[in-house]
Amino acid sequence: MKIGIDLDETITEAPAFFAVLTQALRGRAEIHIITAREPGTEAGVTAELHALGVHFDVLKITLDKAGYIARAGITVFFDDRDEHLCGVPEGVTVFKIRESSNFCFETGRWRYSPKTGVEAEEWPY
Repeated sequence: MKIGIDLDETITEAPAFFAVLTQALRGRAEIHIITAREPGTEAGVTAELHALGVHFDVLKITLDKAGYIARAGITVFFDDRDEHLCGVPEGVTVFKIRESSNFCFETGRWRYSPKTGVEAEEWPY
């Protein structure tokens, strides 16, 4: 199993959870940290992840997260941004992290753009 995890507003939103998750999966899954940080910042990102206690096997800095996920054979992906989740291959299980830039806590509603979502009718529960 290959697992991809975004850094900013994903790991940084729940660092204790991702430290426990990645340590528990050590040797059981290949962990890819996929971030849109600036190229050339790998050493700083690695130090930050180690300080947070996050284990990883691969660090990838890219703006094309969906393309990387497809090429690398990632099967599970955590991210907070719909823009990064929309282009992921259908067979990839995605987990969206809720945080203040993608969820309005006052209204209890998700935020999306016309590029990433369509308004749905109410679910018939």
